[in-house]
Amino acid sequence: MRPVVPVMLVALTLTATSQALEGRNFTAVEAERYDRLTHELIAPCCWREPIAIHRSPEAVQMLGEVEELVLEGHSEAEIKNIYVSRYGPRILADPPGNAWYWLYVIPFALLVSLLLAALVRLPSLVARTPPPSNAAPGHLLAQVRTETDNSW
Repeated sequence: MRPVVPVMLVALTLTATSQALEGRNFTAVEAERYDRLTHELIAPCCWREPIAIHRSPEAVQMLGEVEELVLEGHSEAEIKNIYVSRYGPRILADPPGNAWYWLYVIPFALLVSLLLAALVRLPSLVARTPPPSNAAPGHLLAQVRTETDNSW
């Protein structure tokens, strides 16, 4: 009986999604464009989630605007430009420019360089460790006793 519950949840989700798209009277191409745009535009209230996920009043308003713009036949670039002119490039989930370089290349290069530095430095640290003392424990005990006797 338990395996039926996840199957029912998936079926309900798929039908709800298809009904939501059908209510908008989108063609297949428009539905794909709408889906891409709503995942590429960030909610301007908190700047954390795409408007497809976020449910603030601003995000819901933007969803309606994007729906209208898609149905009017605007391209993705035109719609993005409208929101960039209104909110700035921060509205885009993947802003233009070299941001990918700073987000992906620099941390990886830094990690690799630190690992290489550790590998180069490790042999010199191992060579500096003093060899273990060969003194007998009894001899050390006698040395400690004489030092304490002399201190009195």
